Amino acid sequence: MDFELPDDAKAMIDTTRKMVRDLMPHEPEFQKTDKVPDAVGKVFRDNGFFSLAFREENGGMGLGMLEICCIQAELAHLPVQFWADVKSSQGPQTKIIEDFGTEAQRQATLPKVIAGDLVMAFCLSEPHCGSDVSAIRTSAERKGDGWVLNGYKTYVSNGIKAGQAVVAAYTDRSKGAKDGISLFLVPADAPGYKLAGILELMGHHTPGVAELAFDDVELPADALIGEEGKGLSYLMHGLNAGRLAIAGTSLGMGEMALEEARLYARERPAFGGKLSDFQAVQHMLADMATEMRAARLLMLDAAWRYDRGEVSRSLCAMAKLFCSEAAGRTVDTALQIFGGAGYVRGQRVERLYRDVRVTRIYEGASEIQKNTIAREMLRD
Repeated sequence: MDFELPDDAKAMIDTTRKMVRDLMPHEPEFQKTDKVPDAVGKVFRDNGFFSLAFREENGGMGLGMLEICCIQAELAHLPVQFWADVKSSQGPQTKIIEDFGTEAQRQATLPKVIAGDLVMAFCLSEPHCGSDVSAIRTSAERKGDGWVLNGYKTYVSNGIKAGQAVVAAYTDRSKGAKDGISLFLVPADAPGYKLAGILELMGHHTPGVAELAFDDVELPADALIGEEGKGLSYLMHGLNAGRLAIAGTSLGMGEMALEEARLYARERPAFGGKLSDFQAVQHMLADMATEMRAARLLMLDAAWRYDRGEVSRSLCAMAKLFCSEAAGRTVDTALQIFGGAGYVRGQRVERLYRDVRVTRIYEGASEIQKNTIAREMLRD
């Protein structure tokens, strides 16, 4: 059994790690201004980070899920806002376009995303429902050869500056979610497409997430992504990859908090020695390191199997569940080791504490992951 990463993956991870070290000095400026320095985006564009997950025939690097997850774990050491657009380029919205969109849809979106010139949004959740996809109220009705879209979406990451959105809507409610939901590619400048509100967040706090309204948005026939009524299956396909990426994000945040806590414990004077001299702190660090090691191995196994064509909904859910829960415990313990200093704005561990919390919620809350795992286990 070989746990070594391929050489090309190691090289890309090393490149990412160096970039992260180079960008980390920009964090204090960001913490003061809430504005991402222009140099950050330039570094990602110049190094092709918006092309990582796309196939080579579409102009991308063609990296596998194993590499994407490991790279995401490195990026997660930085403030979320630094790499949010890179993460968006790897999200379900672009995966769905690449895998199920028409050639015209791919040509209209993917080159711009790869160049870092287009941000895309994924519109699924609504004010009254999140994980319960069947309860969405947004609808698209036929009008001539095209469609008319009406509805309201919330918690839309990147929705504030998105130029295009992938929107889930019922096209035939009588068929239920399995065969009645379709996906549409909607330009942000379409009449009736409105930024209805901005929700400020506890973590990831700038610029927040969007609420989008669609009021009689007229769409051409070719706005439909793939086949009518296949939206739910496309969503699940995109979410499997998305959940593995969140596993990588969680892992990176947890590992960063562990390293911050380790360094702090070794340096902090306490009762004539160092904080790390105390067995209670040593045990905290040991538990954190063990959980992060287990999380990394589970993520690597799930991503490796995904790349081999073993796309297991259960295994993707396990990776997302364990990595996010373990990271939450690790970051919490890291802040405890810092004590009062960890609760002060400007400390990296304080930023991680706020940012890691949502990993147990988005792309399916932990309870939804458990439902998925159990359902797959009990299936005949």
